[in-house]
Amino acid sequence: MQQRDSNQTRRTATNRRQFLGATAASVGALTLAGCLGGSGEDLEGYDPQSSAVEASAVSWDDLGDLEGELTIYSARTADQIDPLFEEIEAEYDDFSVSVDYDDEGDQLASLLEEGENSPADLFYTQSSGELARLKEEALARELPDDVIDAVDDNYSDSDGYWTGASGRVRAIQYNTNEFDGDDLTDDIFEYATDDRFEDVISTRPNSGTFRSFIVAMIEEEGEDATREWVSSMVDDQNATLYSSGSSQAEAVADGEQAIALGNQYYAGRILGNDPDAPLDVAFTTNDPGCLFNVSGVAILEGADKPNLAAEFTRHILAVEGQDFFVETNGEYPVLDGVDYVGDLPALDEINPLEFDLNKLSNVEQAQDLLRQEGMTV
Repeated sequence: MQQRDSNQTRRTATNRRQFLGATAASVGALTLAGCLGGSGEDLEGYDPQSSAVEASAVSWDDLGDLEGELTIYSARTADQIDPLFEEIEAEYDDFSVSVDYDDEGDQLASLLEEGENSPADLFYTQSSGELARLKEEALARELPDDVIDAVDDNYSDSDGYWTGASGRVRAIQYNTNEFDGDDLTDDIFEYATDDRFEDVISTRPNSGTFRSFIVAMIEEEGEDATREWVSSMVDDQNATLYSSGSSQAEAVADGEQAIALGNQYYAGRILGNDPDAPLDVAFTTNDPGCLFNVSGVAILEGADKPNLAAEFTRHILAVEGQDFFVETNGEYPVLDGVDYVGDLPALDEINPLEFDLNKLSNVEQAQDLLRQEGMTV
């Protein structure tokens, strides 16, 4: 598997602009030829190569073989998905993935700049907001029917342009030596005003799921109330700002921080390795602080290999892929046929906000608000 990360050979914005210039002359010819996928790949093969993926979950043994190189822009970090990619590569001698890792906002900006000329076949995100934005910009290709039909309607685009691959819920991670879960408020706004949390609370503003949380707060409560919440977290609570969700959760478990606003699965991963860690999660009730979101994928409109991307998507939705997200990452499955067996509450035990994930597309508004209020890392 080829990786391009920020420290080594990651494709930079400059390289991408060079790519655009180098290929500009050929774009017109491809358009005249009517090539939807950039390489002229026959889209009649968009149907399953073998079995369709189903809500009841199928195995990789039931799916078609993968062959060729798939180019992925990933806003998920390598530690969260590389092991799954490596497992899939190990199944097929003639298949490999070339992954470009970067921050979700930077990946989206690159895709908007590149348009249909992007070298990527698949966009893999932390949250649904960027996927919804790609749909708005007509840069996502409609997914095969079986993929959309397999995934719960709450976890995918109703028009079929993106799908969730795994789920997570915003949660309150807390050190059990410092707080009792019963004493924590179930109102996200009180975490910005309660004196108990001053100097001991943290968040991670650079993540896609945090920006989606801010978008949801704007949608539900208005921009003024959201701006006041962010400002209070920065100025009154003196919240510590992390750039890594794993480091943030580890700081709570180690006692460096008493409480953190983050995704539940970071705590789940720690507890999976150390059940005695002084760490637990609580949830707010039916507000943006308990937003359910998905990490998901979209096949890009200019993909050279849309059929390969579609079959790859079936693999991450198959039972082996879903089990990886549940057992290794502590995430929630998006297929009804796969059970959550983690160390934290199942979805039916909490009360997440009911929210249309397509409304999370205005990520730039959230980024601007966070920048203006000084909540950046």
